[in-house]
Amino acid sequence: MSTKTRWERLKTEWAPRIEEWKFILRRIGESPLAIVGIAIIVFFIVIACMAPILAPPQGRDPFLMPNDEELASLTPQPVPPTTRHIFGTVISNQVAGQYDIYYGCIWGTISAFRIGIMVVAIALIIGITIGTISAYYGGILDEILMRFTDIIIAFPGLVLAMALVIAFPTLIPVDITQIILMLSAVFAIIFAAFKPERKFVLPTTIILVVALYLYLNNPIILSMNLTKLDKVLISLSLVGWPSYARLIRGEVLRVKNEDYVEAAKAAGCSDLRIITKHILPNTIYPLLIVSTLDIGSIVLTAAALSFLGIGADPNYADWGNIISMSRNWVSKPGLLVQFYHTFLIPGIFITLFVLGWNLLGDALRDVLDPMIRRR
Repeated sequence: MSTKTRWERLKTEWAPRIEEWKFILRRIGESPLAIVGIAIIVFFIVIACMAPILAPPQGRDPFLMPNDEELASLTPQPVPPTTRHIFGTVISNQVAGQYDIYYGCIWGTISAFRIGIMVVAIALIIGITIGTISAYYGGILDEILMRFTDIIIAFPGLVLAMALVIAFPTLIPVDITQIILMLSAVFAIIFAAFKPERKFVLPTTIILVVALYLYLNNPIILSMNLTKLDKVLISLSLVGWPSYARLIRGEVLRVKNEDYVEAAKAAGCSDLRIITKHILPNTIYPLLIVSTLDIGSIVLTAAALSFLGIGADPNYADWGNIISMSRNWVSKPGLLVQFYHTFLIPGIFITLFVLGWNLLGDALRDVLDPMIRRR
């Protein structure tokens, strides 16, 4: 096949997708909500990327808020915004010192993106995997996975996240060979029970045998040191996936009996190819909308955990942690006005960040929802 012929074939295959993306981008450009939401998110992306320039690190860990020892020796109270500290300072009841709110808000932007995007990504992977397998294969496997999902949903999300944060140890030994052995065993069972792709059978068997040998003779154990914010990230991921699993399960049940899926089965396509090439591309859009909306709520939940004292470390650059530091200074109406900067400025950062993702999620819903997008 000549290069010209191959290029023409690719253009023919990708033409509908290109037109669809052009339509999506055009609708986003016509939506004021989308423009405002994207502008806010881009603003925070710029802040996160320029954090080392806007607030140069003053120690080994850039996420630790710098302590102004000279100012701490002069006054025992937070200092309002000045030219030296443009957002003012805040004092923690756990760690003595005057901490710069500006520095905490700038580097807290990176913490917010890290928590929101990573939690949603991990929860999406778990939810899509469990929900898709449950809906596609059905039967007893569907019952087991969905009842386990119902158990997780039955617990209040914030309470369960708090319990997991407290329960997780700081130092976790990770047996790499045991993980490889378990994953290999799971894939081996799947290949034995369902339609396997032959090219995967031999590599999986080899990996299973090697992992078993290493596990019995020379296991590889690594120690994972978790910070308090890492524990928050893991806990929110474990709490957040059931909603995605439920949503993707309903979408897969809707499309798995469509004609194009039946045609792919009749053509001899493997289950893996049918799921990845035909089912997921036609069911993933609702999850993208919900996950975009969830990023803001996850950042709010993480801020709530930090405010309660079980999130970030006392002097860590995190918006919720800064507001937590201000609790002792806003307990009375007079103090509330005098030390407004300790809670108002980081609160504005949280509000704008959440608002940006919510506006973008609403706009994506209007653009991607097939029931209203063509109106």
